[in-house]
Amino acid sequence: MIDKKSDSKQSTNPFPKMEEQVLDFWEKNKIFEKSVNNPPGEPRPNPLLRKERGSYQGGKKRDYVFYDGPPFITGLPHYATLLPSIAKDVVPRFWAMKGYRVERVWGWDCHGLPAENQVEKQLGLRNKKDIEKLGVDKFIDACRIYVDQGSEQWQWYINRIGRWVDMKHAYRTMDLNYMESVIWAFKELYHQGLIYEGYRSSLHCPRCATPLSKFEITMDAGSYRDVTDNTVVVKFKLKGKTPSTPLLKGGKNVYLLAWTTTPWTLPGNLALAVGEKIKYAEVESAGEYYIIAEEKVKDIFKDKKHEIIKKFAGKDLINLNYEPIFDLNNKQIAEDKNVFKIYGGEFVSTEEGTGVVHIAPNFGEDDFELGKKQSLPVVDLMDENGIYTKNAGAWFGHYFSKAGAKVLADLGDKLFSSFAYAHSYPFCYRCGTPLIYRAQKAWYLKISAIREKLLKNGEKVNWIPEHFKSGRFRYNLKSAPDWSLSRSRYWGSPIPVWKCSGLAEVKSQKSKVKSGYKNNQPCDNIKVVGSIKELEGLSGKKIIDLHKPAIDEVEFTCTQCGGTMKRVREVLDCWFESGAMPFAQFHYPFNRQDEWQRLFPADFIIEYTGQLRGWFYYLHVLANSLFNNVAFKNVIVTGVLAGTDGRKMSKSYGNYPDPKATLEKYTSDAIRMYFMSSPIMVGDDMSLSEIDIQNTLRKNIILLWNVFKFYELYAISPNPLLIKEGEVLTLTKREISARGGSASGGKEGVNILDQWILARLNQLIGEVTESMDKYDLPRAARPITDFINDISTWYLRRSRERYKSEDVADKNNALTVTKHVLIELAKIMAPFMPFMAETIWQKVTELDFKDKNRSVHLEAWPKTQITDKGGERVLTEMAKVRKVVELGLAKRDEAGIKVRQMLSELRIINYELGKDYEGLLKDELNVKKVTVKNGKGEIKAELDTTITEDLRLDGLKREIVRLVNNMRKNAGLTIKDKIILSWHSDSEMVKKVFKETAGELKKDTLSEKITENEAGGEAVKVNGEKVRLGIKI
Repeated sequence: MIDKKSDSKQSTNPFPKMEEQVLDFWEKNKIFEKSVNNPPGEPRPNPLLRKERGSYQGGKKRDYVFYDGPPFITGLPHYATLLPSIAKDVVPRFWAMKGYRVERVWGWDCHGLPAENQVEKQLGLRNKKDIEKLGVDKFIDACRIYVDQGSEQWQWYINRIGRWVDMKHAYRTMDLNYMESVIWAFKELYHQGLIYEGYRSSLHCPRCATPLSKFEITMDAGSYRDVTDNTVVVKFKLKGKTPSTPLLKGGKNVYLLAWTTTPWTLPGNLALAVGEKIKYAEVESAGEYYIIAEEKVKDIFKDKKHEIIKKFAGKDLINLNYEPIFDLNNKQIAEDKNVFKIYGGEFVSTEEGTGVVHIAPNFGEDDFELGKKQSLPVVDLMDENGIYTKNAGAWFGHYFSKAGAKVLADLGDKLFSSFAYAHSYPFCYRCGTPLIYRAQKAWYLKISAIREKLLKNGEKVNWIPEHFKSGRFRYNLKSAPDWSLSRSRYWGSPIPVWKCSGLAEVKSQKSKVKSGYKNNQPCDNIKVVGSIKELEGLSGKKIIDLHKPAIDEVEFTCTQCGGTMKRVREVLDCWFESGAMPFAQFHYPFNRQDEWQRLFPADFIIEYTGQLRGWFYYLHVLANSLFNNVAFKNVIVTGVLAGTDGRKMSKSYGNYPDPKATLEKYTSDAIRMYFMSSPIMVGDDMSLSEIDIQNTLRKNIILLWNVFKFYELYAISPNPLLIKEGEVLTLTKREISARGGSASGGKEGVNILDQWILARLNQLIGEVTESMDKYDLPRAARPITDFINDISTWYLRRSRERYKSEDVADKNNALTVTKHVLIELAKIMAPFMPFMAETIWQKVTELDFKDKNRSVHLEAWPKTQITDKGGERVLTEMAKVRKVVELGLAKRDEAGIKVRQMLSELRIINYELGKDYEGLLKDELNVKKVTVKNGKGEIKAELDTTITEDLRLDGLKREIVRLVNNMRKNAGLTIKDKIILSWHSDSEMVKKVFKETAGELKKDTLSEKITENEAGGEAVKVNGEKVRLGIKI
């Protein structure tokens, strides 16, 4: 036994190393830069692109514009970030090959809580007090260093997945020019009347001590968690008369029952709300009287004896007064006539609770809006750290989440019941602290003023999948509140508002009446700054940094009172910055205006479903409010990628393999194809599957590589191939026959397999192109896998003998067609599997990475060929043939007969078999003859399973050939290696095989000589017959 493998050991998976070689080729020869500056071919019109843009560089090429959503620099990339990043490479590669100039510039989202929280962890800071103690300047420096270091770590991953993107010239939201464009946008919107300062109750993180946008919290499901809290039902005693009778008559006490899952908000109670159309009931229980929604009586009084006294509508309760449950000893509240009343509220329901809602304007959106409508006082009860202020009386100094026990104790007999209740509660998306609603001043963008514009222009966007257009995104636009822009933090673009800190002296009675001020009242002068030049002119200082604390030190003189103008302390929501990237990346309007106009809006963007409330939304808002236009034309929305166990991906769960290890084990191409073929690319959620990645590697990369290696074995021939590189094959028999090719049998023109694979190639080009034009990536990717399978398991397998044929013309025809198919396939798969595409193309074209200006990614996208009905007929007929094969194999399986055992006859019913296909069926099903019975109806197949002695001999010969060729393969031999085959057997059948089919055995096993030898060899059993086989060179 010989073993050539010992001379040239190969990795079980050579593909990762091959990918690294391709990366090296791309980098050294600047293939990416060449694809941008000199895209191949001519751009072809597409209805999903905007009207054609202006040209560049003398009108050479049109632009295809892609915007890269800037990721936060918080840790290393994981699968959920690699997924969209791969798609951000696939689509631009496709359009570049179609002849468009596709610039791809990376972006970094540098500011905001994501970065701040990471720096806090590094420095051991617990809260804002710690930051102030350290020094804001030092904290900002640490944030800047963190961002710079984190961005470098991404380079390996982005490069390794094969993504072409310019990271050297990446825009960063923390750069001075970018920030200047951001404050310009703020001023523009302010002067349009779209930005205002208001007092509102909004979500607030007490640890981060900053308001948050509701959209930020609802982006990801993980921000809301199921918790079990101590829920209370509280008795609010009515004052005066009820709608039914004077309930106080005879000393009768009547209470409204209201519930809350947040008892800590009860000190802020100023009103109760009922549903005006809801039916309420007066209930007697244990000598006291209660009012709740009629349909909630059984739930609330299920353990108590009770009787319904009267029923009435909620509107009958409006404007009744009740006694406060707590006395905060607050003069502002005590003197207000609108407090401690019952009001109607559209938000009141009977789905849970009692149908009566306790209203604390400080601690809820609906509460605040009702308070505003009814002119309830706004009293600051809680500071930014979640601690009650002096205005909260006895609760002063208590942290909100720990105040529940004191509230319950202080309620005393006003507590009707208390029980554990499971519900969903919001948590900070960065630090994980339970959030609160807190009334506070902030700057807002007036979404209500541009809502109709947002909805109208939203109809112009092409969504993939389409249901997001009229579904979740439209719902977001219709229901979105005004956008809270303020963040009480440090690391971010400043809110460019300066307020006067001085006092304005009123000098005339007329001005007193007009202003409403008395002498020496605070000056109300506000200055919004929109550029560095403007700020330098006002302050007389050179501005080199817009970050805190430097920007907070910039002051100037008030033009109205002579006082000092100081900047408000808040920074902007970082989503304002990421939404500004279409213009801020160019430093618009200060520089590169022509470039911005050429590259706005985008043809394509992509992110996951959470960005429906995030980046997609904020892009849309700013583009419409600033430019009255959409920000993007086409958008793919991916689903959410979960870990291997179906839960959210988390390092603490250990529910996903290390991305770096996976890339190095299964290849980037396999991971790319796995994601692009999956339903997650059309908005469906899915769990990561390492097994599926492995199967993708096997079905695509390994299978195609085996096809190439087989082709490579026979491509070196004394007869030159009949196709030149770059030449296009058509489907006509005349074309291929003119090249000197022969048909099967030499009479029928082009071999039917060649006709079929060329027709399939044409079909593939059409399918992939159409789906890519529609941004349907799975429908574009999956046919490539199917085609690779067709080449390997049908075309190549059925053409195997043609490659070895002594008919030079037919052999060259097979090689010619295979070469053409591999070259064109490499182009088609280039966006999806760029590494294998490059390798195959370089090898088959025989350029072999030697020409620095040649790459499959610099080739023009293949065009479909106009085919006659013959091409379509070949596809249809071959599909039927393969169906017959499937039926025949099923029959063999039923009979327990291997395919290598020849049978005498296949009978086909209800199918008119073309003569060209008869040989295929004979070979594939290993039968001597095929008979056909024409008819209508479902195609059926029958096999004659009688095995004669001649058939048995043939089956035995085929098994011996298989075993010998396996021995050759295991020994690492190639077709160039001729062997001496030795055998020995006591079986008369085996002896007969070697005697009567020696010539066929020599040919099929590439044997130079066959000898009978009792010594040596490997003992095996073949179809029940014992034989000893051995090979040597």
